[in-house]
Amino acid sequence: MELVIIVLNKTDLLDEILSLFMKYKIKGATVFDSSGMGHLISNQFPMFSMFAELGEERESNSKTIFTVVKDEDERKEVLSIVESICGDLSKPDTAVFFSLPVSFTKGFEH
Repeated sequence: MELVIIVLNKTDLLDEILSLFMKYKIKGATVFDSSGMGHLISNQFPMFSMFAELGEERESNSKTIFTVVKDEDERKEVLSIVESICGDLSKPDTAVFFSLPVSFTKGFEH
């Protein structure tokens, strides 16, 4: 099993991603509001405002999605879903996607 973590910069795409998760039976995702270091620093220390986002302020800086998948195939499916909505994640201002091995779980069926 793997823990998949997605930091979504374009928060308006969240509903579309979660809808596709449901369609493809990706279950148990948890979503948190999140902010990047540059955004937080620029709010606390105006002299670091160069790190702030340019242009219109977003309602929420980002959303972080956590989900546990059973194997590499399911992780690839989740990545494919995210990239089908956000585009190529190697491009800026899309999302960050990574996974970590999970050695133990309790409290949910998988």
